[in-house]
Amino acid sequence: MQDFQTPEWICNIMVSLIDSYPQKILEPTPGEGNLVNAIHNKYPNTEIIKSNNFETQKLIKVDYVIANPPFSPMSIGYKMLNKFFYFSGNIIVIMPWLSIINSEKRTDMYIKKGLEKVIHLPRSVFKGSRVQTCILKFKDGYSDNITLSFISSCNRKQSVDINNWL
Repeated sequence: MQDFQTPEWICNIMVSLIDSYPQKILEPTPGEGNLVNAIHNKYPNTEIIKSNNFETQKLIKVDYVIANPPFSPMSIGYKMLNKFFYFSGNIIVIMPWLSIINSEKRTDMYIKKGLEKVIHLPRSVFKGSRVQTCILKFKDGYSDNITLSFISSCNRKQSVDINNWL
């Protein structure tokens, strides 16, 4: 199994999605620490709880869960994301696009859990991966329009309000 660390520029985008200065953040998949470093750089006074074994992580309430869970097999990432909601309603996570497009039931659940933003990532973010990924941002109690943004391989960003299509 190949190890896919989150690139620093993606970590910075994820951390920029935090709405206000958090007291506690859970990073259940710290890997080499790129995401932890990005959090610390922007929010130096925030307590960052790193979990090297999420299966045994004690249940605690945090302001945010920020993670890049494993995708192999994809069911692991789905299970982890579902468990994140026990820790916080504010979640920023990298997931395969399949997590929102191959299951109507899962998509409906994500919307009910407060899906606020979907940010498409270029495939080149994770060298050697054939999995197309996106950042999902969940906000506790959110039920308004979902923003869809695209980040190309040259870091240009374009946002689209998908609710205008409905």
